[in-house]
Amino acid sequence: MVFEFIFSTQKYFNSIRQFAYFLKYHASKKNLSFAEHFSVSNNGNFYSFYLQTTPEIALEFAQTIGARLPMSLDFNFVELKAHQDLGLKWQSNSKIPASFDKFPDASQMSQILDKNSADFCNLKAWVKNIAFMGKTIPKTKINPAFLQDMFEKLASRLKNHETLCIKTSRGLKEFSFVKKSQNIMFWDLSNVLTYTRIETAQSHLLASYEKPRTKLCPKEVFASLLLQDGGVASNFEFNALLPYDLILSILGLFALELDMGYVFLQDGDSGDKTCDLSYDHFPIPKEREVVMSRDGLWLDTRISQHSKSIFDVIAKHFKDSKIPTSESPSTPPSTPKSPKTPPKNHQKLIVFLSKKNPTCFWIKEGSSYKTALPIHFEANPKHIVAAIENHYKDGKKLLKNFTSHFELITQRLNALPKESMMSSNMMDIFSTAGFILGYREDFCLGSEEILHHAKKFVRDKGPRIDFKLRRKDDENNENAGLELDFPKIIRSSMSFRIAGLDEATLSYGFIDSMAEFLGNFVRDVSVNFSIKSVLLCGDMLGEKIFLDKILHYLPKNIDLTLPKEGYIDYS
Repeated sequence: MVFEFIFSTQKYFNSIRQFAYFLKYHASKKNLSFAEHFSVSNNGNFYSFYLQTTPEIALEFAQTIGARLPMSLDFNFVELKAHQDLGLKWQSNSKIPASFDKFPDASQMSQILDKNSADFCNLKAWVKNIAFMGKTIPKTKINPAFLQDMFEKLASRLKNHETLCIKTSRGLKEFSFVKKSQNIMFWDLSNVLTYTRIETAQSHLLASYEKPRTKLCPKEVFASLLLQDGGVASNFEFNALLPYDLILSILGLFALELDMGYVFLQDGDSGDKTCDLSYDHFPIPKEREVVMSRDGLWLDTRISQHSKSIFDVIAKHFKDSKIPTSESPSTPPSTPKSPKTPPKNHQKLIVFLSKKNPTCFWIKEGSSYKTALPIHFEANPKHIVAAIENHYKDGKKLLKNFTSHFELITQRLNALPKESMMSSNMMDIFSTAGFILGYREDFCLGSEEILHHAKKFVRDKGPRIDFKLRRKDDENNENAGLELDFPKIIRSSMSFRIAGLDEATLSYGFIDSMAEFLGNFVRDVSVNFSIKSVLLCGDMLGEKIFLDKILHYLPKNIDLTLPKEGYIDYS
């Protein structure tokens, strides 16, 4: 019989080749004939590995790879099923080098890291050319006993507040137990669970074969211990990761024995300083940063050097997209419509939410675009407060009340320049609100105090901020379109501030309400224009707190496309 093992991936074959070799290697060891097929589709790519064998041996093979194949972000088992041999090109063990062993599998890793195992600290051929304290260690001396002594000395130095300089498989790094940085390596998952507000899906992500880093928030009791300024003024999160190579994993075991659950790390100086430890390691995946939603969806936050405009982002996700050469990144291209207009179900909604680039709500139809919601507003806090005072019901009363409560904030508002600060980025409302609410003393577009404070919130529902649409104020056009009422957003925020709502709760409500508005907007556009296909992108999705909320509020009956690796945004 023929059995098909199906794996899913977002990568192309070259990027998952090591896993294919892994399967071939273990099939060869069992003298099994095998075949393979890689398919590419819009819904992801699939790798099929075929075995020609009995059901009993197929099940045994499944158990073997289940115990040995590392858990991966890029290579996930989908199903095992019987298959008909439709001209498959079969291979045998003669095609695969019998000595193939690219990386230690999950079972071998557990033996190397088990102090009660005969293979503890046995690096075999996976780590070579070890240099300790600037001296290369001869192969004849590299044995488990020597390595254990070396790791004990390194861990003791960390405990004594010394900084270690280690040339790791991802470059030169400095490790310290006391010198804080934005990057924290936890020696095991148990300590991640102890110190942070991590979710189950995130823990699986950290422990995967790729060993990515992801942003985590500390439990409040540990904020002063882990954050660079105790979490008082800066972002209430840090980059967390687990040991990403064999040497660091073993060092972690000895650090744990000295009651160190984590270590701060940063890129090292490649000057003349002698490394405390260096080594050549078997190839491991490159460093990457990912964000994972509560539902288990993950996004790579890297931006490719080839992603230069919103049109590059769109073209990466929709094959029918042509990239204009002379258009503004915030204005839909005035591409002439094709004589044969595609049917409505060919329309696509583009929702681009970036912290640094103009916001886009576009409807794409073939090669034509039109704006579904324009974003263009006055971001100067002084102008917005004046608009509230002069054009909104009870605005003067609100401002008088606000001034009596927050005289210092009012003085800062009055000191701002009168010049207009127009913005096409919806996320700039965070900067405006953060200044008006008193979370920042100086006004600066791009500041993220609202986001930072929202991450301190530990519940799941905040106050409702008025994210509402209004008819454009255009006396010459009765059919003027809709726009987001930005002063109304600020007005409702000020009311909650006067009522004494704390910064974490109010800020979380701000994010929650924005996400709810966006979800409702997508639903309305989907219904009114019969659009099912929605592309959601922009580096705001790299903020987990926002990603969770917008995925929660988006309608479930749309065909949602999330950013592919390297194209979450553009630079």
